[in-house]
Amino acid sequence: MRAFQQFAAAIAIVSAATAAASSGRIEIPYAEARAIVEAHQADLPRELRSLDARALERAWPDWVSRHNADIRARLAQGDEDTLVNLWLYGTSFTTLPRVTDREAAQLAAPEKIQDLLLARLDDFVTALAQPGTNERLQFGRDLITRKGFGLATAAGRDEAKAYLVEIRERVIAENERYRRASTSPSQYPTLFRDRGLSSDTRLASSFAIDKALAALARSGWFSSGGVKRVAIVGPGLDFTDKAEGYDFYPLQTIQPFAVIDSLTRLNMAALADLRITTLDLSPRVNRHLATARRRASLGAAYVIQLPLANDQASHEWHPDLVAYWQRFGSMIGKAVPATPAPAVAGTVRVRAIAVRPSIVTAVTPEDVNIIIERLDPLPDNERFDLIIATNILVYYDAFEQSLALANISKMLKPGGFFLTNYAVTPRPPMETTASITAPVFFDKEQNGDTVYAYRRQ
Repeated sequence: MRAFQQFAAAIAIVSAATAAASSGRIEIPYAEARAIVEAHQADLPRELRSLDARALERAWPDWVSRHNADIRARLAQGDEDTLVNLWLYGTSFTTLPRVTDREAAQLAAPEKIQDLLLARLDDFVTALAQPGTNERLQFGRDLITRKGFGLATAAGRDEAKAYLVEIRERVIAENERYRRASTSPSQYPTLFRDRGLSSDTRLASSFAIDKALAALARSGWFSSGGVKRVAIVGPGLDFTDKAEGYDFYPLQTIQPFAVIDSLTRLNMAALADLRITTLDLSPRVNRHLATARRRASLGAAYVIQLPLANDQASHEWHPDLVAYWQRFGSMIGKAVPATPAPAVAGTVRVRAIAVRPSIVTAVTPEDVNIIIERLDPLPDNERFDLIIATNILVYYDAFEQSLALANISKMLKPGGFFLTNYAVTPRPPMETTASITAPVFFDKEQNGDTVYAYRRQ
């Protein structure tokens, strides 16, 4: 009987995937982009800026296809940034202290920090040469070898170390440039427009969305259980984030399941009716979700590890974030024993939630570059009540953001909402200013975020 149920579940997944695929994927046509092009003359790429209207229309399909490829190519630089984070913060390949801002401040002397970095680099490259079953190290080995560095020889390992040092120097220079630019309000919404596309994620982003959804629930725009279809742009992978960078547990994604948990807890959605579609251009993210769905079809739960650094005198979490961490997963699974953090990871508490297989199979990954592409055609009952994009649009310029917003608007139902953590200016039929603005604090030092909710008329 159980074998039959598993077979039926697998068939249901295939059917759902086939139905989703039948919607298709299109690149934004010039007829829809014309008004955006006219409004962003100063922001147009150089190859489009000098063209008249007729030439633009003729050139548009080829430019869109090329730009799609160019955007996807930015994933490679994001992967490099992720690899540097793993070198600095990872604990799966070394027993040495991590080089977080906190640890670096304790060392104080620059030469001590440099010695630690080089010692960790030796351990890191040695581990990359023999990664075993460690997914993160396998990823790093593959990236290094694609660059032409052989890890089997001492000379090749030295070349790999020099490459990683070069990447870190680039990242430091970029971060300094972003720090200076972030003081200018005009530059902030497009701050990372030339940065590599990283798939990193963290729990704090889902906490911010939870706060915004609570505000949306209070607004009365949705009836009880009224949210049925949700799209998440760039759900991300918890590989090694730029803040803490924990890597003592397997790769995981958080936001799709966090959104389901929040929507059901807030009575905005019924589990039986809710379907989540993720829209991501990263093959790694899409493969991860497809594998989770396949395992869930055979009855396997999806375990999410939830690390949270202990409070210190210099940093204390906001009580609301701690409360969110404590209740996370109550609507979608059950608490299970967590992977213990190694001592070198610092003082950190960890919870773990086993997400029910039926929840996992409600999440369908789609390969979509939201700047250029969308799912189309979508029947009315397949359009989205909510589309969520956190830490996505900031990687693009104003022209690209406008193209993305046009694609998002086309996929939303009338009355649906787009949630993002950067202020944008959509065009009608989206409202041009947010109906709801939800400021969120992550810690007592008032570091946090703001989520904006824009309604489609």
